[in-house]
Amino acid sequence: DHDDNDDDECSTTESESDDDDSILSLESSDTNSTSNIEQHHFQPRGVSFSTTITIQPIPHSSTLTPIQKRKMFSNSMEVRYNKIQNKKEYRYDGWDWRHATEEWEMSIDMLSGDLVHPAHNEEYGR
Repeated sequence: DHDDNDDDECSTTESESDDDDSILSLESSDTNSTSNIEQHHFQPRGVSFSTTITIQPIPHSSTLTPIQKRKMFSNSMEVRYNKIQNKKEYRYDGWDWRHATEEWEMSIDMLSGDLVHPAHNEEYGR
């Protein structure tokens, strides 16, 4: 069984590790902490953006061809089908996103090469 308190402890530890003081205090417990810090130049974690940009215009949907629209947008039948598939997968995963099946746990459809969630394999009755 999975204890929800474990998640809280992990998330607290992860958020604390983003703090420079926490990183240093964690590394100070290592016997080679001083040499590790001196040898490596740590870059701060986070997101960075390029200073050069390229502006790409986005065409209005009314200018798209029917083929482009079919490739880009789902019709109501596809949305309905995906909803059913998603519910089946969510049920298989115990109604808990924390236990979601990872890609490496899925099989591969031999014809399409697509990943197949175990909920859709008949031999995996749960």
